[in-house]
Amino acid sequence: MALLPPKNSTQEFDQSAQTVLGELRKGSAEKRNEFVWVQQERVFAVALLGTGSQESAAQVTISAFNNAFASLNQGLPKHGEMTVWEWLSKFVVESMSEYHNEFSGAPEDDDGDPSQDGSANMDWETTVLLGVQRVKRCINQLPNEQKRVFLLRHSLDLNYDQIAVVTNLRVEKCMELLYRARVQVVKCLGRG
Repeated sequence: MALLPPKNSTQEFDQSAQTVLGELRKGSAEKRNEFVWVQQERVFAVALLGTGSQESAAQVTISAFNNAFASLNQGLPKHGEMTVWEWLSKFVVESMSEYHNEFSGAPEDDDGDPSQDGSANMDWETTVLLGVQRVKRCINQLPNEQKRVFLLRHSLDLNYDQIAVVTNLRVEKCMELLYRARVQVVKCLGRG
């Protein structure tokens, strides 16, 4: 299984949650299985980046889908403009939180200050224009901790709070790592 879902499949993640979940709620087990089939790679990728273990990631993935389907029995989400991924990512992050509560300690305190290094407001979009293959090569050269945060943010569309839960790091540390990863990628892209 690939670590990241193919980018051409983002259509399934950007669909309206109300539409898809309404169909799921009325649908059969076959409909739910199809939903899991479409979404499982992305959920597993987040879990793998958060746990570092395929076995643990599989358990987190199962837990996330179980929690998501249990919530469907209680009703549909209230936010009409929410995408399927925004809805499902909440359950992935919740399952990662449960995982870290059971198997990891509290996030370590670090003295990184995102306001000092600019990570709280760096613009990333301009580097994407430089080419997908070059960007991928540069991302693969990042240290593991930076790479993990970078992928969670830019490939899996998690926000800072969600990344902090998945990685079991403080939000400020995630911002710092993301900033440093972006800087390294920009430097790498500058070298060609």
